[in-house]
Amino acid sequence: MNNDGDLTYSEAIEQVMQHNGNFAPLKLLYKEIWSYKDKSKIIGKTPDFTIQERVQRDPRFTRIAKGVYALTEFLEDIEREDLGFFTIEKNEVVFKEAKKFVSTVRIVEQKIRVGQSYFRARLLSEMKNCPITGIDDKRLLIASHIKPWVHSNNEERVNTKNGILLSPLFDKLFDKGIGLITFTLEKRILISNKISKENIAKLNIFQNQEIENLDINGREEFLEYHRKFIFQG
Repeated sequence: MNNDGDLTYSEAIEQVMQHNGNFAPLKLLYKEIWSYKDKSKIIGKTPDFTIQERVQRDPRFTRIAKGVYALTEFLEDIEREDLGFFTIEKNEVVFKEAKKFVSTVRIVEQKIRVGQSYFRARLLSEMKNCPITGIDDKRLLIASHIKPWVHSNNEERVNTKNGILLSPLFDKLFDKGIGLITFTLEKRILISNKISKENIAKLNIFQNQEIENLDINGREEFLEYHRKFIFQG
């Protein structure tokens, strides 16, 4: 909070999210933030730009889909305690709470660890390497969910067709919080226009590059989901 008692942008964003189930689309933040922040004291950058900048840079917030952000602590709770998952209904992000809760955190954490290990082990045996770089050292590969873990139900979370092996850099670019690359059903890579041409060149990839080793069989629906809801075109 500022010295004059006015909430900071981040504090006001937190308030909006908390009253909307711990997440919110940008359009709701633009509309509702003034219930918690004094608009008459705004100077400098346009409010909408400042709000977007805050959710993109403040670690208290994590991007979960196009134009939608959530409280990072809430996402961590979802993964740790299996509280439910996000889904898309009529192009809107909604949260589905888990119908059943396990009585102890220890059992829940164990279940999630086993599920993640199972997913990774099966994906390693199925894909063998990163289709972009060709890296096949298991220590340098990440089992990336195509449809993000927090968007997936329990079956989708361990379905290897909802996964791609990627080296750490490309996993980061593909991740829900970034969404700067995706793949088409023709095995071509799409690169977000939010990456500079200079950095694209340094990544040693190019727009619509064919990724010959990418196995899309059975992954079509998940890839379409990622392209439509996660990728920042």
